[in-house]
Amino acid sequence: MGVGSYPSGHTASCPDMPVTKHACLIVNPVARTLPSPDRLATAPAWLRLHGWTVDEYQSERPGHATELARAAADGGCDVVIAVGGDGTINEVINGLAGSETALAVIPAGTANVWAREVQMPRHPAAVARLLDYGEVHRIDLGMVNDRYFLLMASLGVDSVVVAVISPWAKRTFGRLAYVTTGVWQAIRFPAVRTCIRVDGERMPAQLLMLVVGNTRSYGGALTITNRAVADDGLLDVVLYNGSGPGRFVGYLARTFIGKHVSAPGTLYRRAGCIEVDTETPLPVQADGDVIGTTPTQLRVAPGALRVIVPPGLDSPLFSRSGQPRSRRRRVRPHG
Repeated sequence: MGVGSYPSGHTASCPDMPVTKHACLIVNPVARTLPSPDRLATAPAWLRLHGWTVDEYQSERPGHATELARAAADGGCDVVIAVGGDGTINEVINGLAGSETALAVIPAGTANVWAREVQMPRHPAAVARLLDYGEVHRIDLGMVNDRYFLLMASLGVDSVVVAVISPWAKRTFGRLAYVTTGVWQAIRFPAVRTCIRVDGERMPAQLLMLVVGNTRSYGGALTITNRAVADDGLLDVVLYNGSGPGRFVGYLARTFIGKHVSAPGTLYRRAGCIEVDTETPLPVQADGDVIGTTPTQLRVAPGALRVIVPPGLDSPLFSRSGQPRSRRRRVRPHG
């Protein structure tokens, strides 16, 4: 199919979404792999042609996308379209959390894990078309202290990588920068004596890495929290326990083939609240950005965000039959 070529007669399935037509486009102008200006302009052009009011903004500093998204939500905007990578999306969801304003994404950035997980089209006009013809799901968010995350939060080897990698390396080398830095940190990272409480249950550990996931994909390359469901009211917790580079490489190899859940030293749980205290402070990262250090608390915010995805998406991220789903109603497509 070409750009925006959904089947004739398709109707959008949008739970509880009022049929109004106001969108806000928030662009991170320094994101990697940003669509060209001409290509990006096709999104607001399509929307305006089909009766939408569109406000367009560029984020100018860290945190600005959160301010713009919050203002859009407070103003009753129906959809915010985030144009950028996972960091940009994280800023936007921190402005939208708890509101009725839905999130759509035009993929850019280094990995854009969310866009990959929900199979968002890459062409901006095709994403714009989803505002009329897509599906809306209400999903959970995670929280680290008072900061929301969409994908996952973690601490250990990978959070140290996120903390030490330079913005220049990220922009220049993308994923390769993470891989090379990750190998170096894995070799030299000492396991850290840690006390973890999972829904109140105390679990001492020699921590190599702890991942708390709301979704499944890790960096677009691995599926660490491979049982996560984004609307089940819980977060998925994976602990890699032990010490030494050999142990970490073993965990990594098992993760690549999907056998890590049963590996000795691995813990997999679902929980609503995770508290972590380490013998020495460790950075905590969420959706690819360091947002604090241990001790920390991570918890779920059930049903905190509405997201737009392609019509008919069959994804294990969303509840299947027999599990709670958002109420759905049919609405007439615009245009």
